[in-house]
Amino acid sequence: MRNGVLAAFGLLATAAGCGDVVSYRPPADAAMAADVGAAVDLPTVVDDRGVEPAPDVAPVEDAGVTTPDDVPAADDAGAIEADVDPIDAPAPAFDGGGRDLSQRGPYVVGTWTGAIPGTATTARALYPTASDARLPLVIFAHGFQLGVGNYDGLLSHIASWGYVVVSIDYPGTLLSVDHRDVPRAMIAARTALAQGVAGFPATGRIDANRTVVMGHSLGAKGAIMAVLDEPAFVAAVALDPVDDNPSPIGGVSDATPSIAPEQMGRLTRPLALFGATQSRCAQFGQACAPEGSNYLRFAAAAPAGARVGLYPLSNFGHNDFVDTACGFQCSVCARGAAPLDSRARALRFLAVAFLERYVRGDEALQPYVAGEGRDSFVASGALWDGRTATLPRCP
Repeated sequence: MRNGVLAAFGLLATAAGCGDVVSYRPPADAAMAADVGAAVDLPTVVDDRGVEPAPDVAPVEDAGVTTPDDVPAADDAGAIEADVDPIDAPAPAFDGGGRDLSQRGPYVVGTWTGAIPGTATTARALYPTASDARLPLVIFAHGFQLGVGNYDGLLSHIASWGYVVVSIDYPGTLLSVDHRDVPRAMIAARTALAQGVAGFPATGRIDANRTVVMGHSLGAKGAIMAVLDEPAFVAAVALDPVDDNPSPIGGVSDATPSIAPEQMGRLTRPLALFGATQSRCAQFGQACAPEGSNYLRFAAAAPAGARVGLYPLSNFGHNDFVDTACGFQCSVCARGAAPLDSRARALRFLAVAFLERYVRGDEALQPYVAGEGRDSFVASGALWDGRTATLPRCP
């Protein structure tokens, strides 16, 4: 990975109508960030109040999907429970229509593992078991040297709100991985799932016209690459993306390209960027998401008018997105301060809110992209506010 410190920059959130457009621009005289643990003049987050609105951007159409509110009570067959500790933080002040999206949704969730053409090894799917509706598809790519089963807690939570979530694998080894293989696998998975995968119980209930790409770390970079290149994807959710090459002998090349700022100007679809403040902290001499290539770099490079939700989780580590044991790979990244309950709740709530807003077109959840809903998580301390707060110290 490249080392270095990301130059400080300002973030301007501008809104049209109910705040649909978020844009980011660095100041011309941006200074380099200060020492770890010192007050850092990183992103200035400004919501839509009192800011001149940008041109309107049309919302994603609902296309008549049956929402969780329309789903009858289901039995417990095939249910799995999310592996997340109980939450001790209060509910957000703004509840988006009375739904606490950090709690499991109305769907019972089942699991399936099997081969999907165009992807490596086996995939793991989490899907609603008691719905006859055609449901949106989320294709997830894991982080470098992690696996398809390392994210069941978060992914089953998303599935419980009425999404078919498929965690896929892609080719690569510790010393060699072609980053382009991640979006290639995502595109192949969508094609295969749209046509029908033998033995997959949710075949025939997937609405492939509403497919979201999602990932963590290298998988998150791959999700951004996929949404830039494939117009069939309606949105992307990136968990602590790293615009870098994680291989021990890595560097930027055709196979491991730099995306921000070089390619971000092509972003036209909604993008959720979840960051982790402790990812900048060195462990074994290296940060897992250096400030020169982390989520803020992607945010700064987003074009004017881009619909971007920016969610820096405070005192959260790069591999705190992983909810099952992953051995040595998890130990190489600095962790956030325990307990993680409030940040885990924010992650679940905001991920579902973003999907509901841009996949199902629920404009009541727009304040969680930029506005009072998001601000409630900043006020609670779950999200880092770069305007006034000091970055949490590294361990």
